[in-house]
Amino acid sequence: MNKINDIFLSHGSVISLHVQLHSQLRQLILSGRWQSGTRIPSESELTAYLKVSRSTVRLALQTAEIEGLIERTAGRGTFVAYLPSKEREHRLIAFVTYGFDAESHLLMLKGAENELKAHGYQIILSNVQSHQEELDILQRLQSGYVAGVLLWPYAEAARPQPPNAFSYRQISLPMVLMDRQIYGVECDLVTSDNYGGGRALMEHFVSLGHQQIVFLTHYESELSTVGERYRAYCDVMHEAGLTPLEPWYIGQRGHEIGAMDAFRSSHDFNSLELQQIKDYLLTAEPRPTAIFALNDYLAVLAARTLKLLGLRVPDALSIGGFDDIDLAAHLEVPLTTVAQDMFVIGKRAAQLLLERLGGQVGPPKCEIIPTELRVRSSTAVPVVVEL
Repeated sequence: MNKINDIFLSHGSVISLHVQLHSQLRQLILSGRWQSGTRIPSESELTAYLKVSRSTVRLALQTAEIEGLIERTAGRGTFVAYLPSKEREHRLIAFVTYGFDAESHLLMLKGAENELKAHGYQIILSNVQSHQEELDILQRLQSGYVAGVLLWPYAEAARPQPPNAFSYRQISLPMVLMDRQIYGVECDLVTSDNYGGGRALMEHFVSLGHQQIVFLTHYESELSTVGERYRAYCDVMHEAGLTPLEPWYIGQRGHEIGAMDAFRSSHDFNSLELQQIKDYLLTAEPRPTAIFALNDYLAVLAARTLKLLGLRVPDALSIGGFDDIDLAAHLEVPLTTVAQDMFVIGKRAAQLLLERLGGQVGPPKCEIIPTELRVRSSTAVPVVVEL
């Protein structure tokens, strides 16, 4: 029987559990790891091991059965029914990402899947848990059953380490990066206009009269997205005759704060991130009147810290984010933020990959998708408020 520990579900993900389970079953079967005719774990076994409801398991299995991936035999169990042909083997695209817990990942996946399905390809999803696992999966994908890879790289891939770059260069499959670059690797990339979006937010702050503006970020500052947004921050400050402040770094070194990290921390007043922001606010001299948060999740943490201190946004401090997640417009104080079109990033990345699979040659392409500033209630003219 196939191993039940081949399956891992993220209970904190924005992706529903039955969709995650179906996606992983699909990947295990289409990749050939679970071979035709072999028995898969029972509903009871999946329910107990994965700690999910029987209805979650049943829905995932029903979907896989409709697709012809599995078949159920009364009294015997459920078996893999899919038998890959040589033609099918090369109509698969791997979508590899880390920490599939943010809506941006889902939007990129949907954009890519829409485009690839229209051209007769199917997507298999690999949600890695570490940088090493990402490299291991990319190596395994070269076995011949996938045609190419769409990759949202792990943050560690951005670090300037030659061995790191060498590992990625050994991947012989056609590959397109989404959102962020890999240090030392020349590869097609589709990303947002991080610099333009950062400029738009900073110019908005300056137009309101803010002079003390701080950049709030995590420690993974070598990511291309972080670098471009910070460069925009510095450029606008200099152009306005202002002095950039030292960034406020929160979280742990070597760790990228994800969506679930941020939401967990926002509900725990003793969390490291809230305490760090509180310390910055209470010790900064002069205190900033505006925060440019690297993304909306960090903006949520900043707003939460102010509320716990009994201060209001934007009266005490204006906050702007980046991403325009669904929650941004529905916060207690709707968030001013820079909107990215992650669906288009996924779609365009799939198109570039299809072009490479169709035989297109030439230097790597870098496509930049426009962003849009969305002004809401979290930003206003500066007001001096004592802490």
